[in-house]
Amino acid sequence: MKKYVGTKVIEAKPMTRRDYNNYRGWQIPADENPEDKGYLVKYPDGYESWSPAGVFEAAYREYDKNKLPATAVDMMSEDYKERFKAEYKQLEIRFDGLRKMLKKWDEGTLAFEPTCPRSTYNMQLKAMADYMAVLEARAVMENIDLMV
Repeated sequence: MKKYVGTKVIEAKPMTRRDYNNYRGWQIPADENPEDKGYLVKYPDGYESWSPAGVFEAAYREYDKNKLPATAVDMMSEDYKERFKAEYKQLEIRFDGLRKMLKKWDEGTLAFEPTCPRSTYNMQLKAMADYMAVLEARAVMENIDLMV
């Protein structure tokens, strides 16, 4: 069999198996535990199902437009402009994360001891800034709005 990776944005809320069956108006099968923790899941096409907590939590992360998982859907787009914007957003998120880490390092509040010298992180930050500048120049040339 081939392996696949799925990307979609769904809606979900915690719900026990009992609550899901009540929601559907179904009887709980005798071989199922009504106290099983899980989630009511609503897909983009309106389809609803129930997922056990462990399965759901292994597959999904809470959506936050400022975190990397939110860019995954657009990275799979057939439209190169959507992929381009997702690439830029990923770089922006990583750049911001590194800047915040270095700020904490400077303030003495970093929660770990870096193994690389500060100069290595500074080189990385500069490379990322240069990469962002190239993407911004391309965006202007290709008429891609990065502010969306």
